Amino acid sequence: MNPLKIRRALGAMALLVPLATATGCAPAPKLVSHVTGARDQMKFLVVQGGNQEVVKCQVNPDGSLAQCRKLAVILQDE
Repeated sequence: MNPLKIRRALGAMALLVPLATATGCAPAPKLVSHVTGARDQMKFLVVQGGNQEVVKCQVNPDGSLAQCRKLAVILQDE
C-alpha cells in the first residue's frame, strides 16, 4: 500500500472530525484509531465514545476510497 494514499485517506478522515463537532449538541467525535491496508482495500477501526466499528473500503487507482461499508464484528471475552 502506497504511504501517500494512506496519508490522503487519513487526511480526509481528519477533516470529518472538526465538521462533526461544529455544533454545540454534537455526539462524540468519530476517531480512526487504526488503519490496515493490503492490495486494493483498507480497513479502519473507528471509535465514537464507547462504540467501535470496522469500516472496509476499496482503494481506487487515484487513491480515493469507494464502496465503504461497516463490517459486522462480534468480540467475545475469554
